[in-house]
Amino acid sequence: MVKYDFWKNWKNKTEIEKKAIKSVEIARYLVVNSIPKDKLVAIYIKGSFTRREMKKGSDVDMVPIVAENKYQGAVFGVNSPEIEPVIVVPLSLWEFKHNKLWTKSNRKPDLRAKPDRLLKKIKECKLIYGKPLNPKNYPIRDDKTTLKEEIRIIKNGYIPFYEKREIKFESLLKEVFWLVELEQTVFGKKVKYSFDGITKSVDDVNHIIHDAFDLRKNPSKSKENKFILKLKKHLEELEKKI
Repeated sequence: MVKYDFWKNWKNKTEIEKKAIKSVEIARYLVVNSIPKDKLVAIYIKGSFTRREMKKGSDVDMVPIVAENKYQGAVFGVNSPEIEPVIVVPLSLWEFKHNKLWTKSNRKPDLRAKPDRLLKKIKECKLIYGKPLNPKNYPIRDDKTTLKEEIRIIKNGYIPFYEKREIKFESLLKEVFWLVELEQTVFGKKVKYSFDGITKSVDDVNHIIHDAFDLRKNPSKSKENKFILKLKKHLEELEKKI
C-alpha cells in the first residue's frame, strides 16, 4: 500500500516544511482536477523536500505524469503564487518512451533534464498520486553517456547563461551537485542522493563539491566568480578522465 502523504510521520517539521506541505496538498488537488482522471498516470515529488533538505528559497518539484502530450498545458497551468514554493512540471509517457521533451525550450542548449533523469532516481522520488512508473519499460542512458552530456550542458549552457545573467547562480550551483553525483558513480563510488551525501562521497577537500556545499550553506556573491573559474578547470580535467 503506497503512503501518498509521506510527510505525515515527519517529526519536528520546520516552518518552511509546514508551508511546503500545505502547498503540495493544494497543488495535488489542482492537478488531479485539471484533466480527466484516466489521463493522469501519477504524481511524483522530487528534490530537497523529499530529503528534508529545504532551505529558504527552495522549490518543491512536483512532476505529474500524463498519458498524452496534449494534457501537459492544462497541468502546467495550475502553477500560480497560490501553490508556491511548489513548481509543477508535467512529463508524458511519450516523453519517457522517446527520452526527449515534447515542449520546446527558448534556450540552446536546453538546460532542462531529460526524462530519464527522473527514471534513474525514481526510488528517491515520492509517489503522491496514481501508480508508480516501471523504469524498465523505458530507455535510460548509461551513466558515462549521461556524464558526458552533463559536462557539455554545464560548459555550453549553465556557465555562459550565468555569465550573461540569464540564470541565477543557485541554478548552476545545484547542477554541480548532480554533475559530481554522476562523476562519483561513474568512478565506482556509492553516493547517497542528497546534497550532504554527494559532498561526503568526495574525500578530497579541494574538490569543487566542497566549494559548492559551502556556497549553498553560505551564499556569497564575492565568491561566485572564483567558483566559476574552478568549475571550468574541473570540467576540463573531468573530460580527460572519461
